[in-house]
Amino acid sequence: MNSCPVEDRLAIEDLLVAYAYGLDGLHDIEGLLALFVEDAVFDLSDIGFPSLQGHAAIRRFFEDTFAAMAAQAHYLSNFAITAYAGDRASVRAYVTGMARYKAGGEVTVHGRYYFDVVRVGAGWKAARYTMDFLIPPEG
Repeated sequence: MNSCPVEDRLAIEDLLVAYAYGLDGLHDIEGLLALFVEDAVFDLSDIGFPSLQGHAAIRRFFEDTFAAMAAQAHYLSNFAITAYAGDRASVRAYVTGMARYKAGGEVTVHGRYYFDVVRVGAGWKAARYTMDFLIPPEG
């Protein structure tokens, strides 16, 4: 693997942090979509959701999710650049996510995020996102 310059590593980590922050706001879908390239793959099939492609499908996912949630919080750690090639990179991070549903009930998730990212202009955007569980939620 090529060495990832510190400024790229920090920018890529900032992209993941912006994603978690956007999730927790429960309202800025356009801001979340801006973190992804237009034809991004958003694949949560490893945790029981469908694989989606493109902003329109991802938007519907966030609309449905945000409509069901009263509050949520996502905490990221253990960032690792797993591949780097100048304008493309892959990153993994641990996530602990907690949510409270409007209809009642809560869920806590312990997992890993995987992002394949590309440099677009002066910044980075997600081209592919997947997730798996470290500890599956109960129920």
